[in-house]
Amino acid sequence: MKNRIKHTLSALAVISTGTLLTACGGSSSTDSVSSVSVSIPFQAVAGDQTIKCGETITGLGTGSSSETGVGTDAKIYNFRMFVHDITLITDQGIEIPAVLDETQDGQNADVALLDFRDTADIDDVSTEICPQTTSDTTSVNPNYKDTITASVTIDPAYTISHVQFTLGVPFDLNHDDPSAADEPLRSPGLATGMTWNWQGGYKFVGFDVRPVGGITRPSDDTFTSNQWNIHLGSTGCEVDPTDGSEATECLAPNRPTITLPIGSVALDDIAIQVDYAALVADSNLSQDEGVKVGCMSFTGDPECEEIFEKFGLPWGDNEAVEQTVFSVVDGSIN
Repeated sequence: MKNRIKHTLSALAVISTGTLLTACGGSSSTDSVSSVSVSIPFQAVAGDQTIKCGETITGLGTGSSSETGVGTDAKIYNFRMFVHDITLITDQGIEIPAVLDETQDGQNADVALLDFRDTADIDDVSTEICPQTTSDTTSVNPNYKDTITASVTIDPAYTISHVQFTLGVPFDLNHDDPSAADEPLRSPGLATGMTWNWQGGYKFVGFDVRPVGGITRPSDDTFTSNQWNIHLGSTGCEVDPTDGSEATECLAPNRPTITLPIGSVALDDIAIQVDYAALVADSNLSQDEGVKVGCMSFTGDPECEEIFEKFGLPWGDNEAVEQTVFSVVDGSIN
């Protein structure tokens, strides 16, 4: 793992020495513009715990069902997200778009599907991705993807200070028929389980966990559930991709653009971290107050207020604030 990360962005490093993402001397009038291949790794964590299938994540959120009495313990069931519009930003505010490598698994020229479910049970009859317990048939999930590969054309006189991306599927692809879509948008296919059932479009984020001890609903003594979901996607979209109707602008697009300062992390070591513990810091994963279990982007869902805030999205009368889920970290430190 460390060796792979160490070589991340190594192609871009050949035009850069000294200061982080700063090109070696001279101005753009004397240095040639270069097109290079870049690989951007993502790391899925919950605080100081790595997201892994079958392993219990402890102390999540505000509940008290954990063995420690603080937070909720849970195992992940789904942990995937769509990403597009990767952009490098210079210290002068110049935006340099990256072009996704459509030959790589899990991405096409427009969008990538990051899949952090690391294991699967594969036998002659079926495949269970992200099993809750390991067995003799547990192996690596063939669809696992934690790195985006792209190319970028950059003037070596520039100093790159930020990396930016957008969560979700671009609007013009979000409402096409998923059964006829190119990977990673095809369902059945890589996008299986990442499409809305009740409207056109995709789940931009599918972060689902199964809390130890299950989930209760204070307003309903008969309610039980075993899965707390976070499904981020566009809502208020009057479109059915199966009847040929054209998509119109959705009332709530819900595509946050994430802009991250690189800071002092060395060029070859940068990685983008997504922190599930930060996302659910103000949520009780042992309880649900109504509408849908967890947050599925429905208007009026009480669990969505805190989740949308963490993603940097507006919710109801609440204006958007700075997101707290993603950050640039030193990927060489394990």
